[in-house]
Formats: sequence, C-alpha cells, structure tokens
Amino acid sequence: MEMKHALVALLLFGYAFAGLSISSYVVSPDSVEPGGSGYITITLSNPSTQDKVERVSLIVTSAGELGANRNIFVGTLEQGASTIVTIPFQSSSNLSSRVYVIEAKAVGYTDTYTYDPNRDRFIKSSSEYVEKAATIPLKVVKKPILSVSLSSENLEDMTSETIAISNSGGKATNLRLRITSGGLGFLGTDALYFGEVSESSSRSATIDARGASDGPAKLSLLLTYSDELGQETSESKEIPITIKKGEGDFRFSQQAPITTGKDDTLVLVVTNMGDPVSDLQLTFPPLSGVVLRGMNKVEIGSLARGESKTISVPLVASLPPGTNSVQASLSWVEKGENREGTTTVPLSVKSDSEVGVFLEANPTPLASGGQHTLSVTVSNLGSYSIQGVTVWLESEALTLLTVQPEQYIGGLDKDDFSSVQYKVQVGNVAPGNHDATVKVTYRDASGARITETKPVVIRVEAPAQSGDGTGTILLLGAVALAVGYWYFRMRKKPKAVQ
Repeated sequence: MEMKHALVALLLFGYAFAGLSISSYVVSPDSVEPGGSGYITITLSNPSTQDKVERVSLIVTSAGELGANRNIFVGTLEQGASTIVTIPFQSSSNLSSRVYVIEAKAVGYTDTYTYDPNRDRFIKSSSEYVEKAATIPLKVVKKPILSVSLSSENLEDMTSETIAISNSGGKATNLRLRITSGGLGFLGTDALYFGEVSESSSRSATIDARGASDGPAKLSLLLTYSDELGQETSESKEIPITIKKGEGDFRFSQQAPITTGKDDTLVLVVTNMGDPVSDLQLTFPPLSGVVLRGMNKVEIGSLARGESKTISVPLVASLPPGTNSVQASLSWVEKGENREGTTTVPLSVKSDSEVGVFLEANPTPLASGGQHTLSVTVSNLGSYSIQGVTVWLESEALTLLTVQPEQYIGGLDKDDFSSVQYKVQVGNVAPGNHDATVKVTYRDASGARITETKPVVIRVEAPAQSGDGTGTILLLGAVALAVGYWYFRMRKKPKAVQ
C-alpha cells in the first residue's frame, strides 16, 4: 500500500461523515403580543461533500402557550444541499411579557465509511444517527397603546397647555415627547419627560407658536419610550390644532429680581416690536402666582413701533426662587380695533431667606477672665429650606478655646433651628457691654450662596458678681425682638446640638 493511502487511513479510520446543520433561522415578526401569531423559518443544510443524510426530521418544542410544537419529516439531504422549513406559531393571550425559548432539533441518519487497506478503498461500515439542535428566542411583549391630548387645541403666540398621555396597553418607561412641527416648539425645552406611563400621565408646558402661521394646522409629536422588555421604540402622533395669533408683538425685560412672598416692585421694560398700539394693559391670571397690589391691571398706554417703556408694578409673587415663566394677559387697541392676547413674562425670583441668631452662656453671667460655653442657635426665618449652614463667631473680648471658629450645621427647614457650641475664655476686660459678630453662611433655595453678618452685644460682669441665671447676651435692635419671639415659641422642639 502506498504511504499516502496509509496516512489517509490513519486520519479517517472510524470517522463518520455526518453532514447535518441548522444553518440559520428567522423569527417573523421579531416580537409578538400575547395572543399574536407568526412563523419561524429554519434552514437545514448538509455541508458534507462525502455523505448524504437520510430520514431527516425537524422536531420543534416550546412552552404549550406558544403553539409551536411540531415534528416535520424532511427526507433526504444530499451532499451540499439545504432546505427551508417554516413553523407557524400562535401565542396564548395570557402570556406575560418576556423572552421565551423554542428548541429546534434536526435528526437523521448517515452512512459511515472506513478505509480498507486490503482493498485500498473506503467501504460502508454502518449507518449512524446524527442530531443538531438550536435554541431560538421568541420575544412576547405587550406593547404600549398611547394616545395624546391637549387641554386646548387653540394656540396663540404662547399657550400654556396640559399635555396628557393615556396608555391602554403594556407599560411604557422612559417616555419622552418632542414637537416635530415646523414653527412650533416647547418654550425653554426640547422635550417633555414623562418617565413611566402605565395608564395615564400629564405634564404642563408652554407651546411657542410664534414661528407658525395662523389657521388650521397639525401638531406633530414624536414619542420615544421603552416597552416592558426594554426595547426602545418611537412613534408619531398628530393632533389637529388652530393657531390664532394676536397681531401684537411685545417684549418684556425684567430689570431686577423680586423677592418671593414679599411686598415688592417689579420693574419691567416693555418694547413694542409690531405696529403702533394704544391703551396697552397687562394683567396676571389668579393662578399665575402673581398678585398685584393696589390695582387690578397695569396700564402701559401707547407704544410706537420699536418704542420701549419702563413700568413699575407693585406686587406679591408666591413663586419659587429661580426663573419662572409666568403667563400674563394683554389687551390693546391696534389699527382702531380692540385686541387681546397672552404672553409669557420671565420673572427672576430670589429667596426671602433670612436667619435669626440667639446666644446663651453656661455658666452665666459671663465673668471677666472666666471660661464659659457659648451656645449659638441659628433659626431659618425664610419660606424655604436652606442648606450648607455654617456659623462663625468672633469677638475681641473672647478667646475661642474651640479649635475652629467656623462650625457646620447643615440644612434647616422652614421654621427649623439648630445650635453649635463654643468653648471661650473671657479676656481681662472691663465689665460692661462688648461687641461680637456671628456670621452665618448658607445656600438658599435658588442655590445662591448667602452670608449674613449678625452683630451682637455681650455683657461681661466682674468676677465677684453672681449671675441670676437668665443669660446676659443680647442681640442688637430689632433682631433681638424677632429672634426672641421665635426662640420662646419654637424652643420646645430643638434639634440635637452639634
């Protein structure tokens, strides 16, 4: 026997030329709803160049609710041949959303050949069973069924809207809504974020229609969300609208911030960008958070094209610190006709933040040359919580035995208070009143860093004098009255002393 034949015999002795493969599969559609149907296309192939596979069958098994169980006889696959088998399925309507598994197994029989050195050729020795399997994922998901509505389908230049989304299907998460119509958009943001919508959700926004034309139109919306399997989907919605813009074109510019909850004066510069107008009046609706003082409306008067006028508006604004877009109503006369419209006035509002300071000494009274513990209590007298509160105490009459003159309190809610303690050595000073300063630094509700300096007077007695136990540290002027009232009213619920 030639050497090459011997080498081939060693390599192929007992080797089965099994040629059966599940070469590919396609699920259509790629996901179905509970109760939905579809089909799976499976390609079987025989990649062998030596053997054919006979009595080929495809066995498909799955959970009974998927309706995909099948046993299909295929027949013979010649060398290098392939065939396509289509398996329909019908899912149950009570399936939950998740990825299900379908098992596909191809089986058949192929001849096995071995090398016979005596006859110098390969001969059939047996018929061998072959099997190949594949796992096919099937996504079943209850898709969201979304509808969008507006609180008003009549839009002006600037219109405050409540946009509601209803969902009669599966849960939608991370839902965002954008306006895709030309000339229309949300004021101050590109998209509204709704988050998770199981049944319904709503958001308030101002729609800016200044770039759109008057008349009937379509508000085109793009919703992007993830379904219960986390698959992100986008879909478009259209809502019929009518754009009715007033012909006036006014700009409002605030000259200085106003303080929330306080009697204040809003200074605005009003500029007319359109045709000349007369009898221009401005009002704020009852729920706008702005209440005029001593008037029902603001009389602006006549404005030529391009003319600006500065107006002062006495008001009280119950608005949070920061920039607020406030809807206002306008009326004017233009070209001899009465006109009405709405506008959005951006108002910069600062916090009414204020702190009170109260000092106590232990033991009392403060004695010249003595060591005492001073308790500094800080109260939040504003309408909003404050954060990052720190206290700094200094006086020429005192030497601080505490390591740091600055101590940290943290956050204080409205009407809340907290205390820090200082160990002090009273200097050899003459009996009487001496100046001290308490600096309180904090961030208000708008995030601004505020430092308030509170001057106080401390009274020092001669060492021989005995105290009456009532404390000897006084606050100056009006601060003493305000904080004293607060202290005796609120003292029954002190926070832990740091």
